[in-house]
Amino acid sequence: MGETGNRKKTSIDDTTFIVCDVETTGMSAHHNRITEIALIKIRDEEIIDSYSTLINPLQHIPLGITHLTGISNEDVFKKPSFEELADGILKFIRNGEENIIFTGHNVSFDYNFLRESFLRMKKPVRLELDTLCTCKLARRIMPKLRSKSLGNVAEHLGIIQNRKHRAYDDTLATAKILMNFLGRMQDEYEYESIDEVLKFQNSKIFSKDKKPAALKRVNIELKDLPAEPGVYYMLSNSGEILYIGKAKNLRERVSTYFRHNDNITYKIKRMLAGVRNLKYEITDSELSALILESKMIKMHKPRFNTAIKRFRFHPFLKLDIQNEYSRVTTVYEIENDGAYYYGPFTSRGTVRHIYKTLYESFKLRKCDDKILKASPKASNCMYFDIGKCDAPCNLSVSKEKYRKEVNAVHNYIISDGKKSATGYLKTLMLENAVTENYERAAILRDRLQDIKKVMTYQKVITSAINDKKIIIKCDTESKREIFFIHNGKLMKTVTLKRNDDFSQRDLKSELMEIIEYLYFSLNKYSRHKYTQQELDEIKVISNWLALNRDRNSFVEITEDSTPEALLKFALK
Repeated sequence: MGETGNRKKTSIDDTTFIVCDVETTGMSAHHNRITEIALIKIRDEEIIDSYSTLINPLQHIPLGITHLTGISNEDVFKKPSFEELADGILKFIRNGEENIIFTGHNVSFDYNFLRESFLRMKKPVRLELDTLCTCKLARRIMPKLRSKSLGNVAEHLGIIQNRKHRAYDDTLATAKILMNFLGRMQDEYEYESIDEVLKFQNSKIFSKDKKPAALKRVNIELKDLPAEPGVYYMLSNSGEILYIGKAKNLRERVSTYFRHNDNITYKIKRMLAGVRNLKYEITDSELSALILESKMIKMHKPRFNTAIKRFRFHPFLKLDIQNEYSRVTTVYEIENDGAYYYGPFTSRGTVRHIYKTLYESFKLRKCDDKILKASPKASNCMYFDIGKCDAPCNLSVSKEKYRKEVNAVHNYIISDGKKSATGYLKTLMLENAVTENYERAAILRDRLQDIKKVMTYQKVITSAINDKKIIIKCDTESKREIFFIHNGKLMKTVTLKRNDDFSQRDLKSELMEIIEYLYFSLNKYSRHKYTQQELDEIKVISNWLALNRDRNSFVEITEDSTPEALLKFALK
């Protein structure tokens, strides 16, 4: 009855993580017993289920353990034994899932206790799962953090623990740490399979005295790299550019290639084998680095960018209102096409939930045709037959009626009434709270917050960026870069140093001149002729703006905007 322990090369997003924490009567998995267990299930960057219970260990709980955990002999006296709970625990873990990774902070402790408990039963069960330790990950991802204890890592990441040394609270903190680490491994280490993550937790940690071979070949000191945003170039012995990447912090990003290079991916290992030099360009902000990276990749076409470069985007819902017969799709990038984009959502689960409701409740077309060419000769499809579509393909529904359905979909996504995505989730959340299904209510609360967060800023991306006039401020520790955008086109950037006097007359005069020309003198209806590079910039800026709107400041110029207010925004 054991689980398979094979490490399949499954993507991280297709893996189910069972995060566990147990409280026990002592430290020995063989002699001591579990008094409390909590399990949290994570899939696709989202907590999808949880389980927690006290357990009668059928042995005395020492006073010191009670002081540590708060769990007394009286608390567990009338609770079920592990054997009575085993079927439910096993069902929660397995539940038809194939790619399961058992996770914990110092995971061997929790896993050994659980495995021994199953083996101790009258009908023993062999639990065989791959394990992932967030403490081991912390040693590699956060090498400068002095203590890698659960409480210290949680505090460093801003994760609040309500009750330490209680199973559910510790499991929840571990789950949040895991999601943070998985995101960083996808973004910073460019891992995409769970196999890479499992190997990474046991990878060698190189000290300053022992350089990895690839770093010796490049002959650079990582400490000499600037801790600033920029673009880096990996070059061969002949000067060929093998790879181009961008970084928020050049020193930290480049270090990830060399810090644990005994277990890096095969693709990156191949690239590093040919690297003999490294160059970089410092930029004034992360956004400038993204724009420069896009430009340089298209100019030089490095052979390893296609093989290695992976983009981890958060999802959007797209309503292609520029087409007569619009439809809803899930996408990961914003195009300059005039469609409505709703997002980015933190959780793919939120998007799946909204999409499923739209699919079932509204009669927009489901077919894959990018642009529908309606004809009265077209035959009805199965969606019409089951009442999920009004068949615009053969003109069974008028354009006016179809447009009303499109507007209804738009209002369902963005409004806050009872018949809306937020209203529906509020109802579900309250229903689960009333029935005391607090874990499910908490999941629905997170989805509700996700939607509300998106809708707070929705005006930025509900129409094509080429209609937008925007000023963006990007701050680093030493600089502020200001981007001036007119009808989607990046017209001008200005960089201010932190020690500059922002009230300086010459500086205010220069910025006011730019603002008055771009947004009050230049014809507001003028349309630009875009080069391919400028179209690429539009795409980079629009995606960056949507994904980073909480972290940086921007203002959209409207009919009510004044030069004085825009100048105040730029200098504030």
